[in-house]
Amino acid sequence: MPEKTRLLQRLREKALIRVVDDDETVLVALRAFLEMDDWKVKTYRSAEAFLGDLSPLPGCMVLDVRMPGMNGIELQQHMLAHEIRTPIIFLSAHGDISLAVDAMRSGAVMFMEKPPKPERLLSCIEEAVLLDWEQSRRREDLEALERELSSLTQAERQVAQMVAKGLSNPQIAAALGVSETTVRSQRSAIYAKLEVQNAVELADFFYEIARLRTFFERHRPEA
Repeated sequence: MPEKTRLLQRLREKALIRVVDDDETVLVALRAFLEMDDWKVKTYRSAEAFLGDLSPLPGCMVLDVRMPGMNGIELQQHMLAHEIRTPIIFLSAHGDISLAVDAMRSGAVMFMEKPPKPERLLSCIEEAVLLDWEQSRRREDLEALERELSSLTQAERQVAQMVAKGLSNPQIAAALGVSETTVRSQRSAIYAKLEVQNAVELADFFYEIARLRTFFERHRPEA
């Protein structure tokens, strides 16, 4: 069995698909359809109802664009402002190109016209759930590395960056105007705090932080 298929099977056990639409018939139909594909589903008649029942469970949201009160685009903007990161698949009965462009720029996974093609909707939901899982995993990794990095003093961080670039203790001491003994002591503290064994592992540490930061910069939606 392919790894992606195994992962989706595991995610079906814990993920929640939120469906937000003011049309009860749409909610009933989508719930039945998605539950037949073994997804856990929760439905809401309004954006306000969804915001009053936020869940930490991974997954995604199928969101109607045009609703009374707060509409789908306004809800998306509210979620961005409050760092609610649930991936969104928009549904609209109107082929509004400008709305679709704005939604996608703000990070929507897909903008689909009603009624959506069943297989296409299922494919988009799988994509959105996998995206949520991947971003959550990377966010946890970055936060853990950032916590370790923040444990360094400013002087230790400066030395760590120079060690990671391949500079020797004498070179670092000369550049910073300190003794080699001080550099050796700081280097030992750095290795202990970051749980690395040598300069190569330290360079890998900084590379991984840079890689994850770049990932989130590239995937940052427009507010």
